[in-house]
Amino acid sequence: MASEPQYPIREVSRLTGINPVTLRAWQRRYGLLKPARTDKGHRLYSDDDVALIRQILHWVEQGVSIGQVKGLLSDPQPVKAGSNWEQALHRLLTAACELNLGRLEVELNELASLYPAELLLRHVIEPWLAELGRLNRPDDQLIEQSATALLARVFSQLLTIKSGPRIAVARVGESHALSGLLTCFELQGLECRSLELGRLEPLQLPLAAQRLKCDALVVQLGGGLTQSWFAERAQCWPEHSFFIGELGRMYADQGCLSRPHGITVSEIARKYDATFGVV
Repeated sequence: MASEPQYPIREVSRLTGINPVTLRAWQRRYGLLKPARTDKGHRLYSDDDVALIRQILHWVEQGVSIGQVKGLLSDPQPVKAGSNWEQALHRLLTAACELNLGRLEVELNELASLYPAELLLRHVIEPWLAELGRLNRPDDQLIEQSATALLARVFSQLLTIKSGPRIAVARVGESHALSGLLTCFELQGLECRSLELGRLEPLQLPLAAQRLKCDALVVQLGGGLTQSWFAERAQCWPEHSFFIGELGRMYADQGCLSRPHGITVSEIARKYDATFGVV
């Protein structure tokens, strides 16, 4: 017996981590979802729909393109893990190296509309930025700077959410200049607004706490931070502060972290049931 439609699209987004734009694209372009409609035309999803979305996510994470998922839902087959992500990475790198910024912009917008932010960042955008940084050719600086500038513009334009928890995002230590923006993009996928503070000196936080008016602070951990640096700033962090980044485990092992930490904001949301997270 089919389950009753009961969840509006924003609730489904909260439950699954898939933003409404992507859910609509999966329905309109690929026919993967068939939600019911209210009398006013608003989408309503059932428990069966939520379970289906999680099936779709399983295939997408394995590297299946969204256009191939429908066939696999009805007839599961072995797939080559990661192939769609590798192809997307290759397309971005090729467009960047050719300085074809028009094509690059189309690719970035297409990927952002079709795939969850967490997966897109982990499997495509972050590896792509790393590849750009490793280029060894006479025009490597031009390629990297033009590509990252375009990425910043495209992702900034996508930060359109007007409601939901307001999360401040900051960087400490040595990190990529775009890491704060990427975190803001991922937060939008969790139905959160964001306020990027750039590179932060935590000693100034108590002076700004009342003016920031944020529900939480997410801090991207970079390299070069010491135990004494953390100790001197241990009392500066607001109550709802969270550390993210690959270096978090190292700093935690050193006993430096006084707040919850994870690799990404999505991991924080799942692990600690943070105010900005999914259940």
